[in-house]
Amino acid sequence: MRCLHKGLWSEAQSSWIILYLKFLRFVNFIRLTYRGDIMKRALIVAFLLVVFSSVCFAEDLLSVSGRMNLRGVLPLHNNETATEYPSLLGRLKVDTTPPKWRFHMWLEGGWDGSADLNAEGHSVLKGWSEVYQSTPLFLEFKELYGSYSNNFLELRAGIQRFAWGRLDEYPINDLLNPWDYTQFLRKSLEDRKIGVPSISARLNKRDWNMELVWVPLLVPYRLPLFTERWSVFPEIATLAEKYDAEIIHQNGDLPSRNMENSSVGLRIQSSDTVDWGVTLFHGYDLRPVFKTTESVISLISGQVVVNPGAEPDFHKMSSIGIDAAFVKGDWSWRAEAAYAIGRYYNTRYELWGYPSTPSLGTYKLNSNEHQSDTVAYGIGVDYRLFEDCLLTMQAQQTLINDRPDTLYDRQFETIIWVNLKNFFMNQKIETNLNLAYNPEHGDTMTKVNAWYVFTDAWKVGITATGFDGPSQSLFGRYSKNDQVEIDVIFSW
Repeated sequence: MRCLHKGLWSEAQSSWIILYLKFLRFVNFIRLTYRGDIMKRALIVAFLLVVFSSVCFAEDLLSVSGRMNLRGVLPLHNNETATEYPSLLGRLKVDTTPPKWRFHMWLEGGWDGSADLNAEGHSVLKGWSEVYQSTPLFLEFKELYGSYSNNFLELRAGIQRFAWGRLDEYPINDLLNPWDYTQFLRKSLEDRKIGVPSISARLNKRDWNMELVWVPLLVPYRLPLFTERWSVFPEIATLAEKYDAEIIHQNGDLPSRNMENSSVGLRIQSSDTVDWGVTLFHGYDLRPVFKTTESVISLISGQVVVNPGAEPDFHKMSSIGIDAAFVKGDWSWRAEAAYAIGRYYNTRYELWGYPSTPSLGTYKLNSNEHQSDTVAYGIGVDYRLFEDCLLTMQAQQTLINDRPDTLYDRQFETIIWVNLKNFFMNQKIETNLNLAYNPEHGDTMTKVNAWYVFTDAWKVGITATGFDGPSQSLFGRYSKNDQVEIDVIFSW
């Protein structure tokens, strides 16, 4: 219902005053009860402003959409992995409609059943300073920015996500946003990306455009706890379960937040028969890498407490990349490549120096990081077999220039993806068959799902996912995470 109606100005003015006073009371209540840092308070106030504005001007100035997702998971190795409870997740998108000055918000939140229910000491609002944020009840601003645009320039400032790569799942030149690995490979690429505070400028001239992005501070990737089902270290999770131990999680030392430690990216793109681009990046590598210190196993109040001595580490790198895409008939081709300078890798887990038979004590661990330049490249193709059937094939490879024998990664690491999407019954039913294979280690992922669309608002889906391979491989580390998932989605 609009706050301002046609009529006397005094009536409208009174309505504004009443609403304004109520809004100030609400903001003051939040200010007094919330004990987060300044940035978190600012985000909450921004959210309240959006809600307040949507009540008043939703019909004229705002476009609002959302989604609710109820998800349940049936683990196929139920006794070998941590418990995962049902999840209820929500998404709210708000956009202002004026063409030049715009405000955009993408807010997600709800109850995450995969998070450790015993986790404490974390805010409900996802922040930018912790790698481990295991909170079942959460809120996260995926995007929150204001923008100005005209015929040749667009300026944005706020929390943003970018899509600079051409490939699916692992775009090579998409280096500005860290990923959320708390449910890695179950989540889509869009859901994995974490928004970063940034300022961007985009220039357009005919078929050319240039985008410059500045990210003033490092936002780290997010990892699941060692005791959670999607832990990236199954060995440590097994150790904790065997000794009924409490695991200490170390977030690592984030670099000081100053101009010297910011990241910057530049992309120049031409759109014609062949759509091609050049990407330059200098900043922090946002892939997970760990450094070892000391592992400590102690007994505190009758409880075994383990500090694994492996904490996230953050290093700067530079990258220059190219990409291209074009369409010819029923075929759509995509390709990209990049040369990365100074990227870090971890050695094999068994070389980190953990004792074969753990006991109480302190263990000095071995150095486990190696720096090398790398070349990454890949190609993808989409082919429409018939009107409602699309076949997507993709292959990408990374070459580690200076690879020692201590690395688990081979000199060439390859990932091959194949996806077959098909629609039936006038697109009421959607099916997907997805296969992924890493030939160097022989690990695989298979995912099959089917969706039934009841109405524009309601749909339900079932997904079966299976993993296989060695414990340190990309897919093999989740070999106990085979599952069947059921989703019910309501959209508006």
